[in-house]
Amino acid sequence: MMKLIVYVNDEFEDEKALFNLDTKEVLVKGDQYHDSISGKIAGYIEALDDFDVYNEEIEREWIDSDHEHYKLIGFLF
Repeated sequence: MMKLIVYVNDEFEDEKALFNLDTKEVLVKGDQYHDSISGKIAGYIEALDDFDVYNEEIEREWIDSDHEHYKLIGFLF
């Protein structure tokens, strides 16, 4: 089973990404103002749960440019 996490940009907290830790893949990314990202992430997670693909608790982690996945995500700020 995959392991997911929500990363929050510590430099700009409105920017978030749902990230697959197993594949190092960004599933959903954006900011609250332009993309309503919190709703998109919640919808993605709900769909995974509805289809019994993923139903574990998903942690949030605030990261900055020193984090190993920051560049993989492509946060703007």
